[in-house]
Amino acid sequence: MDSLFSPEQLPIVQALANLGFTNPFGTERIKLEKIVLGHQYTPAFQVWVITPTHQGFSPNLTALAQSAEQHMASAQQRLKKGYQPQETEWQLYGELALYTLYYRYESEFYKILTSDHLSRVVMPFYRHFAEHWHSLIGKSPLSQAEHWSAAHMFALFFQIRRAFHFIFRAILGTSQPAAQLRMAVWQSIFGHDVRRYHRALYLRMHEVSTLILGESGTGKELVASAIGLARYIPFNPKTQRFEGDYLADFQAVHLAALPLTLLESELFGHRKGSFTGATSDRAGYLETQHHGQSVFLDEVGELPAEVQVKLLRVLQNRRFQRLGDNQSREFYGKIISATHRDLAADIEKGLFRADLYYRLCSDIIRTPSLAVQLADNADELAHLVTLVTAKIVSSDIANEVAAEAQQWISQHLSHYRWHGNMRELEQCVRSILIHGYYYPAQSHQRMSPIQQFTDKIAQAQLNYQELTSQYYALVYQKTGSYEAAGQLLGTNWRTVKTHIDTTFLQKLQSP
Repeated sequence: MDSLFSPEQLPIVQALANLGFTNPFGTERIKLEKIVLGHQYTPAFQVWVITPTHQGFSPNLTALAQSAEQHMASAQQRLKKGYQPQETEWQLYGELALYTLYYRYESEFYKILTSDHLSRVVMPFYRHFAEHWHSLIGKSPLSQAEHWSAAHMFALFFQIRRAFHFIFRAILGTSQPAAQLRMAVWQSIFGHDVRRYHRALYLRMHEVSTLILGESGTGKELVASAIGLARYIPFNPKTQRFEGDYLADFQAVHLAALPLTLLESELFGHRKGSFTGATSDRAGYLETQHHGQSVFLDEVGELPAEVQVKLLRVLQNRRFQRLGDNQSREFYGKIISATHRDLAADIEKGLFRADLYYRLCSDIIRTPSLAVQLADNADELAHLVTLVTAKIVSSDIANEVAAEAQQWISQHLSHYRWHGNMRELEQCVRSILIHGYYYPAQSHQRMSPIQQFTDKIAQAQLNYQELTSQYYALVYQKTGSYEAAGQLLGTNWRTVKTHIDTTFLQKLQSP
């Protein structure tokens, strides 16, 4: 065999290598898994997603990792026998090694994400990781390049694990719009070419501002946190520490909640005595220390004009000054912003600066409304209700509450557009849990009995007896007597009195 991998191995190894650089939330991953596993492939969802009956990962991960180990062992045997790979073979070997190494330590990174007592900065298992890296990559020509170093691999692997975790757990839904959103967030973190990110782009992604657009309640904050918590943080192999704590390095600023008098101080900081009440120096949110930090500006469309100018300067020059201070400071981090407003319309009205918009919009993510998701998948609402319920109540009653909520929604809100999106759906489940019902806000009032009646008719939810008895009550309430109601209905007053829905009549007559 005059090659590092045999003709039979080559397509499998190439697929494994590509898996390591493929967006995990897309369908390309499925094609690659099938190439690797062949008839051993276990069918699963076309996209990685949480559903009421599926809380885990792909059932093929273990088999894929085993395949990678087998092909890596075969390649190392060839190298021990003196085979000298070509440059392209070394590259393929290295990418196979990355996939192999990642899954050897994936569980260790996962423990950090799910444990309250493990450090998010100090990594004692790095020593073992470095030993494995040396056995796979350290003796190859690849090790001479910085982007193949053990420390960079370690930092990149932890970033990948964080990105998958926070996207997978935060952005729910089985619809195509939800799947596309997960893919878009992954690309926002790594770009569409992860190989390029691995080589060099990881050093520059902090310069790319992300703007999240969408209706209120569509999860813009969740998208922002998934991006901010999955930034690249350099690792120091000498101290075995990351340069930052991913949780502390993400700061969210809710701009609409801050009065103008405090807004500039919160963002830029201030010097003692710069205004009444400034009793000491204070660092603002923009006073970052390294490139892995992120500042999330929620409701950026609400920024007043004078603050828009200052933020523009930060994005242009990456420098700013505290209030009352002449010292220029560098902004090292990444700006993530979000708004429900139509910024294009605001620009035309002179409410938002066009030059600031063009500094914010290099990476735009749009969050789909709940109505769009439901239009794509008829079963989506039941899935989301079950998932939302699991977050609200304990597991022993979650199924019971979810079934109750689904029944109410099916009977009363089957054609409702969900103007408040996921936020409203969550409150709907809570209302049904407490009161047994949920009525959407209509001019800040619950639906009237007549609106409830016509809604049930539109949705074909009344049987013949319910329809006639409630209609009798409605006509009686309008005419004021059984006799007048009977005349309008074409029947006698005794029939009206016998069949009228008295409970519904009481609702109609109540103030």
